[in-house]
Amino acid sequence: MQIVIKRPVTVALLLLVTAAIVAVTIISTGKSYGKVDPVPFEQIRHLAHRLEHRPVSTQIFAAVVMPAVANVLLFVPWGFLMFIALHDVDRPTVQTYVLTILLGFTFTVTVEAFQYFLPSRVADIDDIIWNTSGTIIGAFLGHARLRVRFEFE
Repeated sequence: MQIVIKRPVTVALLLLVTAAIVAVTIISTGKSYGKVDPVPFEQIRHLAHRLEHRPVSTQIFAAVVMPAVANVLLFVPWGFLMFIALHDVDRPTVQTYVLTILLGFTFTVTVEAFQYFLPSRVADIDDIIWNTSGTIIGAFLGHARLRVRFEFE
């Protein structure tokens, strides 16, 4: 049995995921001590430095690692659906990857720019990196779906 999902459904799901990401961005709150964090991976480097000298609590470790994981996971479905929406037999696969990644990068930069103007949010270069990474993983999964077949007996 093969399930076929039409392109309009894929695009509708993509729009739904996009709206969910925007909603999470707007609804999420936190205490903002600055408006922008321009140094990539500063918190991870700080955590690694602390781990070299002494143990770190699970809470501190989670506070640094979980936002990165969440940012990647937030954009995996977006990259997956965007790749599928753009993929066409007439378009080279490499072009679909490039378009998906560029659109994902543009979307995440737009989200971060928007966060700059929210009083409880911080625009962070790490979020751009992690979100784009999630888009890339999603694109790979979108491409892999063509090659993976499951059969149960």
